[in-house]
Amino acid sequence: MIFEIEKCGGCRTCEMACSFHHKGVFSPSISSIKILDTADKLGFRISLDEQDDAKRIACDGCKGLDEPLCVKYCRESDELKDILKEFSQNR
Repeated sequence: MIFEIEKCGGCRTCEMACSFHHKGVFSPSISSIKILDTADKLGFRISLDEQDDAKRIACDGCKGLDEPLCVKYCRESDELKDILKEFSQNR
Protein backbone atom coordinates (compact mmCIF):
# COMPACT_ATOMS: atom_id res chain seq x y z
CA MET A 1 0.00 0.00 0.00
CA ILE A 2 1.22 3.49 -0.77
CA PHE A 3 0.39 6.55 1.32
CA GLU A 4 1.11 10.23 0.91
CA ILE A 5 2.83 11.89 3.83
CA GLU A 6 2.97 15.65 3.57
CA LYS A 7 5.48 16.42 6.29
CA CYS A 8 7.97 13.62 5.61
CA GLY A 9 11.49 15.00 5.22
CA GLY A 10 12.80 11.88 3.48
CA CYS A 11 15.39 11.06 6.17
CA ARG A 12 14.56 7.33 5.87
CA THR A 13 15.17 6.71 9.58
CA CYS A 14 11.95 4.68 9.60
CA GLU A 15 13.47 2.28 7.03
CA MET A 16 16.50 1.75 9.27
CA ALA A 17 14.37 1.20 12.38
CA CYS A 18 12.14 -1.27 10.53
CA SER A 19 15.01 -3.38 9.24
CA PHE A 20 16.47 -3.45 12.75
CA HIS A 21 13.12 -4.66 14.12
CA HIS A 22 12.94 -7.53 11.63
CA LYS A 23 16.57 -8.63 11.30
CA GLY A 24 18.66 -6.79 13.90
CA VAL A 25 20.59 -4.90 11.20
CA PHE A 26 20.33 -1.45 9.66
CA SER A 27 19.55 -2.23 6.02
CA PRO A 28 16.77 -0.32 4.24
CA SER A 29 16.71 -2.94 1.49
CA ILE A 30 14.96 -5.39 3.85
CA SER A 31 12.65 -2.88 5.50
CA SER A 32 8.84 -3.23 5.31
CA ILE A 33 8.56 0.53 4.84
CA LYS A 34 9.97 2.40 1.85
CA ILE A 35 10.16 6.13 1.33
CA LEU A 36 9.47 7.04 -2.30
CA ASP A 37 9.96 10.31 -4.14
CA THR A 38 6.91 11.89 -5.71
CA ALA A 39 6.79 12.58 -9.44
CA ASP A 40 7.10 16.32 -8.89
CA LYS A 41 9.86 15.81 -6.27
CA LEU A 42 7.76 17.71 -3.71
CA GLY A 43 7.25 15.55 -0.66
CA PHE A 44 7.36 11.81 -0.30
CA ARG A 45 5.15 8.75 -0.42
CA ILE A 46 5.38 5.79 1.94
CA SER A 47 5.06 2.21 0.78
CA LEU A 48 4.23 -0.49 3.32
CA ASP A 49 4.72 -4.11 2.29
CA GLU A 50 1.66 -6.25 2.85
CA GLN A 51 3.31 -9.60 2.07
CA ASP A 52 6.72 -11.16 2.54
CA ASP A 53 8.87 -11.51 -0.56
CA ALA A 54 12.41 -12.70 -1.31
CA LYS A 55 13.99 -9.73 0.52
CA ARG A 56 11.37 -7.83 2.49
CA ILE A 57 9.15 -8.85 5.38
CA ALA A 58 5.54 -7.70 5.56
CA CYS A 59 4.82 -4.92 8.03
CA ASP A 60 3.63 -6.40 11.33
CA GLY A 61 3.23 -3.05 13.13
CA CYS A 62 6.18 -4.07 15.35
CA LYS A 63 4.10 -6.75 17.02
CA GLY A 64 5.06 -7.10 20.66
CA LEU A 65 6.30 -3.53 21.06
CA ASP A 66 4.37 -0.71 22.70
CA GLU A 67 5.09 1.52 19.71
CA PRO A 68 6.31 0.65 16.20
CA LEU A 69 9.99 1.55 15.80
CA CYS A 70 9.32 3.57 12.66
CA VAL A 71 6.93 5.76 14.66
CA LYS A 72 9.26 5.98 17.63
CA TYR A 73 12.06 7.48 15.54
CA CYS A 74 10.03 9.55 13.05
CA ARG A 75 9.99 13.36 13.30
CA GLU A 76 6.42 13.28 11.99
CA SER A 77 5.30 10.42 14.19
CA ASP A 78 1.65 11.50 14.46
CA GLU A 79 1.16 11.33 10.70
CA LEU A 80 3.04 8.02 10.45
CA LYS A 81 1.02 6.57 13.34
CA ASP A 82 -2.19 7.45 11.45
CA ILE A 83 -0.85 5.75 8.32
CA LEU A 84 0.00 2.57 10.22
CA LYS A 85 -3.47 2.55 11.78
CA GLU A 86 -5.10 2.84 8.35
CA PHE A 87 -2.75 0.17 6.97
CA SER A 88 -3.62 -2.32 9.71
CA GLN A 89 -7.36 -1.69 9.27
CA ASN A 90 -7.17 -2.36 5.52
CA ARG A 91 -5.25 -5.63 5.79
